[in-house]
Amino acid sequence: MNQEAIGRLFKANNIKNTKHRLNVYSYLLSCKQPVTADAIYLDLVRDSRNQENLNQSTVYRILDTFLKHQMIVKTTLGNDSRATFEIKHHEHRHHLICVSCNQITPISGCPLKGYEKMLSETSQFKILEHKLEIFGVCPKCQK
Repeated sequence: MNQEAIGRLFKANNIKNTKHRLNVYSYLLSCKQPVTADAIYLDLVRDSRNQENLNQSTVYRILDTFLKHQMIVKTTLGNDSRATFEIKHHEHRHHLICVSCNQITPISGCPLKGYEKMLSETSQFKILEHKLEIFGVCPKCQK
């Protein structure tokens, strides 16, 4: 998604198109795994084009705006209390989490849809959502 398309997305959601919002959203688009607000901030600040007036609180406010408009997803995974953020995809996703390096790898497809439906029918419980986290050791850490 290019800057023009992001600008149209912002306009459709009544979000003012600022340099920092554009940079944060572009950064999230480039990420292959969920990232923390701190990681977003540090990576953007390392890029000299983004250093002007960018601070952690700005990143958090931008993420809150994106969350409010349901453009991103906030998740707390594993035993880590830090929230991670990723672009909201139209597909339901689960995650593989490396217990050694904390790498988070999204996986698509959901093996629990049928089970969730059966649970709802048998328990009369209205299930709103579920999360599946699979812990292990990534290929890099296995070496």
